[in-house]
Amino acid sequence: MGEVPAWAVRLRDKRRERDWLPKEMVRRLVDAADEGMRAHLPTRESLLRMLRMWESGERRPRDPYPRLLARVLEISERELFGDEAWSAVQADPLTSVAVDSQSDDFSPLAAEAIDLAAWIEQSNVGQGTIEMLAEASYVLAENHTRVPPRRMLSDVIQLHRQVRSLLHGGRQRLRHTRDLLRIEADLLAHSCILLGDLHDNTAAITHGMTAALCADEAGANQAAALSAQAKTERWRRRYAVSADLARKGFECSPPTPLRILLASQEANAAGLLGDIDRAREALTRAEKAANIARSDDSGVSPWSCPRPRQALYALSVALQAGAPEEAIQAARTAEAAWTSGDPWVYGTWAQIRFGAGNAYVMMGDLHGAADQIAPVMSMPPELRMATVTNYLVEMDARLRDQRFHGSDVASDLREQIREFNSAALSADQVAEEDG
Repeated sequence: MGEVPAWAVRLRDKRRERDWLPKEMVRRLVDAADEGMRAHLPTRESLLRMLRMWESGERRPRDPYPRLLARVLEISERELFGDEAWSAVQADPLTSVAVDSQSDDFSPLAAEAIDLAAWIEQSNVGQGTIEMLAEASYVLAENHTRVPPRRMLSDVIQLHRQVRSLLHGGRQRLRHTRDLLRIEADLLAHSCILLGDLHDNTAAITHGMTAALCADEAGANQAAALSAQAKTERWRRRYAVSADLARKGFECSPPTPLRILLASQEANAAGLLGDIDRAREALTRAEKAANIARSDDSGVSPWSCPRPRQALYALSVALQAGAPEEAIQAARTAEAAWTSGDPWVYGTWAQIRFGAGNAYVMMGDLHGAADQIAPVMSMPPELRMATVTNYLVEMDARLRDQRFHGSDVASDLREQIREFNSAALSADQVAEEDG
């Protein structure tokens, strides 16, 4: 910052000579204003910010404030601002309209314009801040699969609270309000996904619905919020609602990876509902969308749907349709995609292995199931989210079938499942206590 102008130093020193705090100076400014002028002054909070900018030299007071400041300090405007600085203020065409040169009366129309200008200049957020918040939100999304869900949720909520605080301040320009609402929509959709992964479906659905509301207010696309809601409703076993939300998101989504995900989510929910025809039709739409949108998918955000994740949804539908051979083929498709360079994601890999394990159990091949799940059983407890553990819950239910009674392999598998899921719950409890 450059040198503080002499008039700004005098203004600050004259206030201090009188032992007035900035708030006291603002009070005196309001009291010294004429009745017509006072009606058009900004709020005291705004005046306080303006005074600080004047005293730092960041802003030069425009009419009627030089006259008002001089009146409060009981000195002339020329004595306060000096010949050179005062001439510059008077010559400013943006400020000179505020005072009639033939009269000391303050123009109410000019005051209205000044009040609007002050409001615009005193926004609590600028384009730079908007860009930093948007980038922070993007980075969190791209780290979604690399950070344990509880820690990621903490980071997302922290950023959400920063954005919410700016919105509640209500001192931003309209276009910045829309930008903040768009960022909030992304953050709340992300937190909806994470809360569902951590078994808090009640909070998740409220975050998802609010995300859609923020997107609507911002004039932004609601597809991400609808995807988050669809996932939460699936966990709540509201499969028809989940499928319809995913279809609605698919219809409004541009040709991005999210469109593949939404079609896949519809397929999964429809399969759980027992509507296998709808599920297979949705999988076909996902394939068509993938032919258009695949190239710009990072593969790691909540809204990504790379080939392994798409194969996971196909695997799930196959299990629901009672087609274990199709499920195993889907698992092989995912493995082939990873081999060819698709991003490897811990959670997707675990679900693929557990899903394939379920398929082998359905075929009665318990040794095959054991081989599938063995590599995943050492997965860190903090990564054992609901989407992972539920596959083992399903496997445990299948292992209770009459045909496996008396099987040592079945008993061993069920014991491994209990230990795996118990460790996941313990990790959640420890995290809650630490929080």
